[in-house]
Amino acid sequence: MSFAHAFQPDVTTLFLPGLRLGEVRTAREYVSLVLRAEPADTHCTAALLTSELVTNALIHGDVRNTACPRTGVLARRRPLHVTVELLAAQICVLVCGAGSARPRIAPKQALAWDSSGRGLALVAALSAAWGTHGDTASRTVWFALDRTATAAA
Repeated sequence: MSFAHAFQPDVTTLFLPGLRLGEVRTAREYVSLVLRAEPADTHCTAALLTSELVTNALIHGDVRNTACPRTGVLARRRPLHVTVELLAAQICVLVCGAGSARPRIAPKQALAWDSSGRGLALVAALSAAWGTHGDTASRTVWFALDRTATAAA
């Protein structure tokens, strides 16, 4: 038995070696390029949220990672991949990397001068949905944005 769908999803993936913080920019530009036909606010929001998730994948995890302030080279290699799914009604972005720790929104109130602690709160506030799944070896964090009727057509 086969099912015919009126809309074929478009799925594309970028693999990153997880060596430098500069890969956050690479992932952001990749998502912007894939979503260039979407309205500007949609692809800008997707790029921002992708930056947050890729930064989390590179820095946070089972063991916190650090980067050289001068070069951006990470102390620990954290390979990851970013997948963009263009569905009829939604855009889904998935970031998958090493680590089994379940991400959570920081319970403390972030202060204006804090340099971290707002990423997942932004993802929760700006996306239509977000979530996580994984096992003992890897973790995927994803978000979905609703597509406008004109962009999805």
